[in-house]
Amino acid sequence: MYSLVFFLTAMACLVLASSLDFYQCQPCRGEECNVEPEGCKYGISRDPCGRMKCMAGPGQRCGGRDSHLGKCGDGMTCKCGKCRGCSIDMLSMGIIECDANTAPVCY
Repeated sequence: MYSLVFFLTAMACLVLASSLDFYQCQPCRGEECNVEPEGCKYGISRDPCGRMKCMAGPGQRCGGRDSHLGKCGDGMTCKCGKCRGCSIDMLSMGIIECDANTAPVCY
């Protein structure tokens, strides 16, 4: 009986410990931290590891722990795992690029 309780407790601790380190990465170092990706229409942000990456646009994937699936560009919000709204960067260039599906309910 005690061995079963010990085993279940150990398994629960392992699951909890692994969920705390869900998004694992090595922090960037030196010049690696300043390498800007090319062709980013919606802006650039830093990921949890400190590296620069392109921000997501209307209708593109976003969210997750520490936004590891993507972070929405300025003017947009992440709802239901996709960027919703309009890109301010594109609007400033005279291009209207928005996601028409702005319903707050996830399907």
